[in-house]
Amino acid sequence: MNIEQDLVAALEPIRQMTLAICVNHFFETGVYRKLEAGECDLDTLSRSLDLERARLGGLLGYLRNENIVSHDKGVYALTDKARLLGRYSAWYTMLVGGYTETFVQVGECLKGQGKWATRDVGKVGIGSCGISHYDAIPLTQRLMAKMDTPARTLLDLGCGNAMYLVEFCKTMPQLRAYGVEPSRDACLSAERIIAAEGLSDRIKVINKSVRDFLEGKEDLKPDVMVLGFVLHEILGQEGKAGVIDFLKTVTARYPAINLIVIEVDNQAANPTIMEHGLAKAYYNPYYLIHEFTEQRLMTDAWWQSLYEEAGLKIVNHDYPDEAVDSTRLEIGYLLKRRG
Repeated sequence: MNIEQDLVAALEPIRQMTLAICVNHFFETGVYRKLEAGECDLDTLSRSLDLERARLGGLLGYLRNENIVSHDKGVYALTDKARLLGRYSAWYTMLVGGYTETFVQVGECLKGQGKWATRDVGKVGIGSCGISHYDAIPLTQRLMAKMDTPARTLLDLGCGNAMYLVEFCKTMPQLRAYGVEPSRDACLSAERIIAAEGLSDRIKVINKSVRDFLEGKEDLKPDVMVLGFVLHEILGQEGKAGVIDFLKTVTARYPAINLIVIEVDNQAANPTIMEHGLAKAYYNPYYLIHEFTEQRLMTDAWWQSLYEEAGLKIVNHDYPDEAVDSTRLEIGYLLKRRG
């Protein structure tokens, strides 16, 4: 019996856990960005980023042993492996930065009904926005192209710091956008981000609750609303009746509006689909997260039935580009009120 060989295999999940966390720190501390600009010695890295020198050296030594950085003649540089990881840093921001605390709390949450794990909502949002460049934004644009008339005015209920609105407006020059956000702090953050991007003339954020906004008198005539990964949040917190009430309230206020909904088909129990590489690498942890954070993922068939019950028809549906995600687990729906 080769105990050492078995031990190496048994410890591989710990190695990968440590690596994922340290790679995320590599991004978040700015070390990756500094080395992306050019090779650098430890003293310069430490001073320029205000990081403790000896500990930074320890982290870089660890990353050198994992072939993330190289170290030659006193200077550090990125490896090809690091640059590959850097292209997909948004997934680390969301899953590691945003949800590590969730994974840590799984055991405690298993002990009590109604106890939900926490998450870093800010990092989840930033990471999700970065990921959206690859899937949700191109998918939304394709669905917008299926609308009867070109999209001109977009409404986002619960826009947070408006990063999604900024990204839509950057990629769609003809678009104006309105965001509704109950948090005053989030609105102030949104205004700073919008101004920094030079989009203050095209994006307006309204500091109100969604309910107050829908019952108010704002003279807006949006032709499209994007609900990206929103309905499963409402479902987890307010149940099916809450989702239907929300959709009916929106379409009563804006009868002609185009609704673009993006959700994830819950196929966690489908062994064939879950053998797919991206299903194992991304969707398997994604499904787990949603069992513990007061969010509820459902199947495509379930969502289609709910839209019917809410008085909506599916005008079109689509998936991310197959070069990005061939699982067809992420689905975009273009919906309109029946009649």
